Amino acid sequence: MTITYRIGIDRNHDGDFSDADEEINDRVIELRWRLGMRQAHDSMADNGWARITVLNADGAFSPERSRFEIGTRLRIQSEHAGVPRTHFIGNISHIEPDEGDFGRKQALIHLQDILPWLADSPARLRPQVDVTADQVIARLLNAAPLRRSRLAGFCLINIAGYNLIDSARIFPPENAGRRLQTGKSRFAYVGDWWLGSTSAREAISEVAASERGRFYVDRSGDAVFLNRHHTLIQRKIAAEFSDDMSGMTYSYGDSRLNQIALLMTPRELGERGTLIWQLRSPLRIRRRSELLMTLRLVDERDEPVGLLEFERLATRFQSAPQDGSRQVFGGGGAEVVQLGTNSVQLRVFNDSRNDLYLTLLQLYGRPLYRSAALEVSAADGEGIHIHGLKRLALNLPALSDFETAQAFADYELARRKHPRGSVQTLTVNARDHLPEALAATLFDRIRVGESQTGHRPRDYFIVGEEHHVTAGGTRHQVIWSLEAADSARFVIVDDSVIDSRTEVIAPY
Repeated sequence: MTITYRIGIDRNHDGDFSDADEEINDRVIELRWRLGMRQAHDSMADNGWARITVLNADGAFSPERSRFEIGTRLRIQSEHAGVPRTHFIGNISHIEPDEGDFGRKQALIHLQDILPWLADSPARLRPQVDVTADQVIARLLNAAPLRRSRLAGFCLINIAGYNLIDSARIFPPENAGRRLQTGKSRFAYVGDWWLGSTSAREAISEVAASERGRFYVDRSGDAVFLNRHHTLIQRKIAAEFSDDMSGMTYSYGDSRLNQIALLMTPRELGERGTLIWQLRSPLRIRRRSELLMTLRLVDERDEPVGLLEFERLATRFQSAPQDGSRQVFGGGGAEVVQLGTNSVQLRVFNDSRNDLYLTLLQLYGRPLYRSAALEVSAADGEGIHIHGLKRLALNLPALSDFETAQAFADYELARRKHPRGSVQTLTVNARDHLPEALAATLFDRIRVGESQTGHRPRDYFIVGEEHHVTAGGTRHQVIWSLEAADSARFVIVDDSVIDSRTEVIAPY
């Protein structure tokens, strides 16, 4: 049975792809897209992308000839046996039209998911205390300036057609679709190590890693967070393959580990009323002007200091920078614009007719200090002596509980200390494996066996998916990146049968 592909562009930004001029199926020559992790055991997904090659003889996809806005959403769908499936929803990042009258007259449309925007967004949040990973991720997403999936009907100030305040709605707090599982760990403090250059993407990656969870963007463009128990309890098999794949990459022993080192960071609370930051030299503020200042809170070792509680600012303005010059009590001031975990953004202004000098600026509050990192380790001495050392070091900055860190190290060692054969990638053709090639997606569980390598059927999770559609849609190749599933070796309460000495209680 044939597969029908539908490519839609949300030209009017109303959140759907159903208008008459929004399907471009007859223009499409080739489709490629990828979602998910770069490799097994990653906590953070790679950037999701798609590339669509289209006919462009009339210049419809040449933005300088036709109105075609960067940032517009585009959707890739398939339909087989009456079942429609969305494979990718992303935003146009850039377009490459062919040049010249005698060329191919095609255009290459590049799409991205929200991860590049998160990489460009600063991680600035108020102090996060006693929180789970999903709570922090939700706040980082809401604070990031992400392009909304729907613009029509909402108010955009100074943008023609969107600035009718009497008829347009205000955007809701959530700026992106999301499915966030509740984290299993509660973190005492989060974010006090973030620098001014730390992006929202880096912050989410660190929090997901500290939970030992996963963060990715799914086929619908929604942000997804899976806690560390997800792959232990997901037992349903989405597809099985035994000597009927078109290709695979296999390795024996490459994923083994016999020494694990986890870095965790204890914290120490400072006293209330502590002077955390002060201005080192006078600052000139020109008349009738203002400036934005970001105070980076660091200790004497230039390590970040967390601002657990902000209390007050102390300021002094003078007519000249020298000691003893006249103090000015009107016209100048400083106010907090945004509180971060280890930074504070201030607005400093001078409404007077003369230049002023800010000679005193002090910030008081309750600091949170980072102690020296502790290393928690686990090792398999037998494996080291027999197979040779294979070490992994992980930095989990949100983790401050020693017992949890030890449980993480023990778990990683237990599931990876024995050399085993594993499949890294599996390649299939849609014509041979319908509907599995279309339906199986990120963190679905599949079973793979192969005779030549002697690889007995074993369960894997799909952690990355890449698709390539050519020849008018008659050829559809899928490459899945895989990670070995391990839950069969651990006991899950009310689900497992404790009848083997190889089974152990899952340590977290």
